[in-house]
Amino acid sequence: MTDDLDARLLARTYVWWQPAETTLADPRKLLCQILRLGRSDDYLTAVRLWGTGALREALLGALPGEIDPKSQHFWRLRFGLDDSQ
Repeated sequence: MTDDLDARLLARTYVWWQPAETTLADPRKLLCQILRLGRSDDYLTAVRLWGTGALREALLGALPGEIDPKSQHFWRLRFGLDDSQ
């Protein structure tokens, strides 16, 4: 698949309530959904498309309730963040 098709598939899967074009114009919500609900293959695709830094920034910028506490804890450990960041 091409990167565009992969991105559109992720957008349709994780942010199904709006058009993929809208989601991809600002993928922050998509990245939060992948951190909250994503399968490992989808996470790896997101890393390839947007980079680890974008996922880390999505985690740090997540609005209350966008990422559940268990996922927050997991990803904070994964990205090497402590509680002060």
